Amino acid sequence: MKELIVGIDLGTTNSELAVIQDGQVKVISIHGNPIMPSCVGIDPSGKLMVGEAAKNQLVAAPESTVLSIKRKMGEDAKVTLGDKAFSPEEISSLILRELKQTGERELGQPVNKAVITVPAFFNEKQRKATQAAGELAGLEVVRIINEPTAAALAYGAGRTADETMLVYDLGGGTFDVSVVVVEDGVVEVKASHGDTHLGGDDFDQLLVEHAVREFKKLHGVDLGQDLKTLRRLKVVMEQAKRRLSDEPCVRLREEYLDGQRHLEMEILRDDYERMIAQHLDKTLDCVHQSLKDAQLLPDDIDKVMLVGGATRTPLVQRLLKDRIRIEPRFEINPDLIVAMGAAIQAGVIAGEKHHSILVDITPHTFSTACIGFHEDCERLVCAPIIARNTPLPASKAEMFYTMVDQQEEIKVTAYQGEHRLPEENMLIGEFQVEGLGKVPAGNPILIHFALDLNGMLKVTATEKTTGLAKDVAMDTRGKGALDVQEARRNIAALVGEPAPDAAGAAAVADGEDSSDAAAAAESLLATAKDLRKRGEGLLQKNVNAEDANEIRELIHQSAAAIKEQDWEELSEKNDALADLLFYLED
Repeated sequence: MKELIVGIDLGTTNSELAVIQDGQVKVISIHGNPIMPSCVGIDPSGKLMVGEAAKNQLVAAPESTVLSIKRKMGEDAKVTLGDKAFSPEEISSLILRELKQTGERELGQPVNKAVITVPAFFNEKQRKATQAAGELAGLEVVRIINEPTAAALAYGAGRTADETMLVYDLGGGTFDVSVVVVEDGVVEVKASHGDTHLGGDDFDQLLVEHAVREFKKLHGVDLGQDLKTLRRLKVVMEQAKRRLSDEPCVRLREEYLDGQRHLEMEILRDDYERMIAQHLDKTLDCVHQSLKDAQLLPDDIDKVMLVGGATRTPLVQRLLKDRIRIEPRFEINPDLIVAMGAAIQAGVIAGEKHHSILVDITPHTFSTACIGFHEDCERLVCAPIIARNTPLPASKAEMFYTMVDQQEEIKVTAYQGEHRLPEENMLIGEFQVEGLGKVPAGNPILIHFALDLNGMLKVTATEKTTGLAKDVAMDTRGKGALDVQEARRNIAALVGEPAPDAAGAAAVADGEDSSDAAAAAESLLATAKDLRKRGEGLLQKNVNAEDANEIRELIHQSAAAIKEQDWEELSEKNDALADLLFYLED
């Protein structure tokens, strides 16, 4: 029996759980609904509530309810729940814990492993925080994948026709767009872009602010100072936003909003669309950037796929149709498709035979700081080592040199971001390498970056002449890093359970771990893609006919091995093609 690994979409507004059963994707019902609000609260007696029950008390007890916690993931921040402060990881773990426990009841077996999705533009700290939340919930997070990538995986499931897709993912709190190519069952992400603080929550807030202004005009009362009233308005405006997707106007009446006066107003869809137009323009900028990164034009796109509840807004669909000249499609429920794609990837890791294979990318550039020139001034600059949109897993290295004679130590840094200047990027981590050879300036130091399938970074610095090396898996949490044991105690106290010890996480089964096998397969795929591109590049040059035929034959055989998921055969063809290219490129 194959092990059970579930797929989870941990969303800003809603979360879902899905699994592969009998070869089919099944979305698990949580509290009688396939979608669970990502909301956590405590009732007046101090009892924990997660999901719909917590959301239902949002208006009555805003100080005892937390929502949209995903927007704080990766931040050194606390939110108050009742009379106690919790980290974003702790709150998110309560959502994951509810999904896990409900899934166990529905499936009739333990749920210990999961693939969890994150926005494509989540940085290292945010990904690390998501992984930590899973562990606190008692889950082994075997893979973190990008949300638009998961959606593309679900869209591409079982398809044999080659096509290029634009996946436009506008959820409650985040926006992502990815350019994806489906070819011979391989779902390959070519480019991604996005904004981790743009989504349906922002549209709700614009409507709330509109209502506050209108109420003040009519009654001279500012509703913006009362948290309970604002939460009440948010619920009302979220419902109005949804109705405006299907109706040209909505009439609202909320009685005794300030305790004395009613809110009565009409909102036209045209007015609402004018409010959100600036936000949607930002998403289109991301669309154009992702097309540019993929070196494609709008005419190269075969399909535009919509993901996330906010894409139901008619203006979103009209703008995309105008810019890409293709009618956007809802082939699968946009609220569920990310969880479904996560379940497909989870099934592949668990050993399920599946038509779709995933090749993901990093949406960010990773660099190290060194002395260089910026605007004709010598100063610290970022030297890219892994460029954005590089297929995962990625392994790249560059050579750097000491600056002074007898230099015995160096500081190695790792940054994430696209800017030339280190201070404009996010510092992931740093470490010292001591005991270098006492030699003249120019001592070569090899800096190697390895980015795994979850987008987690490992950095190695090696003194080339002596082999002295130091490698560090970057802890991206920095100051205010989560104290895991304290977090476990906080959660245990809140849910009324004994605090687990450090060994409380799910044990890994003996024998070959299926996640390792899946990681090896994806590594072979990434290598095959790189070799194919190099081979096709050589075919454009003056290569003799015999060598050209051998290149074409090896590329063809590699494609056949990928289609059959014959990883041993693919490994052999990769080695043969690598040897041939090395000889020809020398």
